[in-house]
Amino acid sequence: MRKSVLWVLLMWILFACEGRKEMADGLERIPVNVEDVAEDAGAFLEKIEIVPLETNDSILFDTPSQIFYDKEADMYVLMSDMNVFTFTGDGKSIGSSVKKRGPGPDEYTLPMDIKFNHFLDGIDLLTPYGTIYTYSPTFELLARRTFKPEFVLECMMPLDSFRYVFKYTSLWVDQEIGFVDLRTGDISIANYDGMISSGNGLYHPHFHKIGDDFYFIPQGVDYYIYQMDTLRKEVFPVMYLDFGEAEIKEEDLPGRGTGKRVDNDKDRLDIAHKQLERKKFLRESTEYILPMQKIINGKYVYICLKKGQGIGHYIYNRTKGEGYLLQDEKPLRMNPGFGLDGNALLTVCQPVELPLLADRRFMSPEQIAVMENLKEDDNPVILKYYLKP
Repeated sequence: MRKSVLWVLLMWILFACEGRKEMADGLERIPVNVEDVAEDAGAFLEKIEIVPLETNDSILFDTPSQIFYDKEADMYVLMSDMNVFTFTGDGKSIGSSVKKRGPGPDEYTLPMDIKFNHFLDGIDLLTPYGTIYTYSPTFELLARRTFKPEFVLECMMPLDSFRYVFKYTSLWVDQEIGFVDLRTGDISIANYDGMISSGNGLYHPHFHKIGDDFYFIPQGVDYYIYQMDTLRKEVFPVMYLDFGEAEIKEEDLPGRGTGKRVDNDKDRLDIAHKQLERKKFLRESTEYILPMQKIINGKYVYICLKKGQGIGHYIYNRTKGEGYLLQDEKPLRMNPGFGLDGNALLTVCQPVELPLLADRRFMSPEQIAVMENLKEDDNPVILKYYLKP
């Protein structure tokens, strides 16, 4: 009996190692097949569930510009038209920041990013110039803290009660993230090297925590996923998205892909024009396949792809070492994802889109009934695509 158990454990370890392909430099290699479209969604999909977000007279919003799900809090947090809304995991409304917009001491203006703060049990809201408001899920102000960044901020994530990692907008610097201690205001800068075209992408959270590790996923054409050493304040690649011959080479492109630290407006304007030139070239190209969005967890990698006007999706099972390409609405239609929760890929849509995106073959009769009772002017709906383990 003991030998049988040991044999099963050995085979499981070998299988797991086989699924995760490592390159000579220690990077985990994710082979991205952009040619062979999956024939059957049942090969990778178990079921689809929907979570309608509660609609009432005081909670109405359009498609969110940012959205995330926090598993520990079992909460959806989203931003639409600079207002922030919170919902339980089953879609019940918790709170809204509508009455917190303004110049008052507990009010905010110009939100750039939102993130759940487990150290204060609230939601961090970042402004462009270094103020972090932390609100409870019902939007009582818990904390208001400020530091002095060199440039306009784009996003952030708390590392503990006082330390944050952040990123400047791409115009001002060349591939930098920053670490700040709010108690002292001390800032440390770490560099990475892989960005081919910043700004070419859909929104996704830049900073992630998976287990005890912190990750950085740049928005734009960059084929690397980075890990952060928060004590040494360093960032280094740990995963390579291998597009094979479809990979975009920087030397083939006009303009420039990133910003740069300069001390005068003339040079900065020139950099902005060159960034825009490359961004526009790639956006209008019908030749290149752009990785518009990248999301990871311990089990899966999800990539939203764009070629010309077409949108595709690539789902890779890191344990099995198997990937599935969805393209031209085959084998099913899907909106871009915004998160991974275990084996569930999360997307969001308007109720009017739902019949086109929620394949009834993978839904229970109860879920179909919920879908059929929705109204066109209801709030958006979360779709949960449960992937096969």
